[in-house]
Amino acid sequence: MPVSRKRKKKSGKSFRSTGSARIDQGTYGLDPGGPDHRDFAAVLGEFAANREQDDRQRAAWAASRATGLVTDLVRVVADQPDVVVEDALCVRLGALLDEAAGLPVDEVVGPRHLAEAVVKAAAVAVEETIGDRWSAPWRVLTAVAGVLPNPHGEAAVAEINRLRRTVGRRVLPAAPPGPKITGPVLWTRDRYGSRFGVVAPVTAGDQPQRWYLWDLDACGHAVFVVHSGFHHTSEAALAEWQAGVGGIAAAGTVLAPVDDPWLLAELMPNDRDMFGSAEVSGALSAEFFRTKRLAQAVTRAVRHRGRPPGGGLDAATAAAEFAAWLRATGRGGLPADLDELARELAESWCLHDIEALFTACSPHRVALFVPHVRGYYFDDVAEQLVALLPDWTRWLSERNATPPELADRCLPYAEGQPHPQLTPDDTGPDYDARVVE
Repeated sequence: MPVSRKRKKKSGKSFRSTGSARIDQGTYGLDPGGPDHRDFAAVLGEFAANREQDDRQRAAWAASRATGLVTDLVRVVADQPDVVVEDALCVRLGALLDEAAGLPVDEVVGPRHLAEAVVKAAAVAVEETIGDRWSAPWRVLTAVAGVLPNPHGEAAVAEINRLRRTVGRRVLPAAPPGPKITGPVLWTRDRYGSRFGVVAPVTAGDQPQRWYLWDLDACGHAVFVVHSGFHHTSEAALAEWQAGVGGIAAAGTVLAPVDDPWLLAELMPNDRDMFGSAEVSGALSAEFFRTKRLAQAVTRAVRHRGRPPGGGLDAATAAAEFAAWLRATGRGGLPADLDELARELAESWCLHDIEALFTACSPHRVALFVPHVRGYYFDDVAEQLVALLPDWTRWLSERNATPPELADRCLPYAEGQPHPQLTPDDTGPDYDARVVE
């Protein structure tokens, strides 16, 4: 869900709200009739104490669930190969993320809390069984070390090393190597230019090589992983990605070695959503941690050589080009403040700030953009911007040479038609939806 960024009132009349935009300073500051500084310090102290209590409650919830997860997993891993143990761990971590997402807002337990708790619970399980039944808890701890993204995976390895130095010197083996990228990282891009498939060959320990797929959607305010998972071959991974994108947008796509590591680094998932709630569910929850860990391995494996290729478009240049293009059409009735409106349109179009993707224009990027504009701007400005959107999509499609049969599919959504696969709820559109274009 995007962060609310209501546009501040502009000096120009077209960007003014009909209501007052002034903030009540008495609400947000210390006015002369308000509490003195001692009272304010007491409020801050109470706030800090409440926050510490909330953190303890979150940690306790996560610790309880993590202990149950480890206990359950220890019972089912006997005689199972490591790949099954890791997959079972991912499924159980995903279920905990889904459960945590149902907690009240002020009690949210984020992925970071769960990762920290699972590392501790797995280490305790090993420590309590040294000399007897340590093998199954040990395999759970090593799976945790291989699945969780760093620094949490590294914390699990540190626990392994601590246990070997202290209670398990003569028993416990060394920590197994983490997942490795064992061949070229491949990628492909849909015909609209806003959907990517990244495929990498992965091995871990004695496990067979498998191909991991990231289906990355750059149509929203950030790049979202809308599907991820292992496949036995790169061909199977590509076929899965093509099915998720749809035959029209994925027609003719093939995998090729990554040729722009800078863009790849901007696309791949990172730890930005480890601190709040996961905002995913189902299969995305199950792969939430592993997809980040393997993305870390991919970005290390694909080296940056030379300089970034450039060729992207920034908002200021886009605004100027669009306004000039629109005037060159000779159409009458253009808004007097077209340049200012064009700047607003351009600044809001590419919120993830990946300039290489600025001109990409797909039906569901347009469909996501309309509710963003309506929620971001005052109503009068939003209507002016939405009115320009059909021309904006035509200009983008012309600039990036999108085939007409693809460009025409954007226009209904530019004119306000809701996208059938992006049904919003009370929090807005589903940015994690795997949209078939």
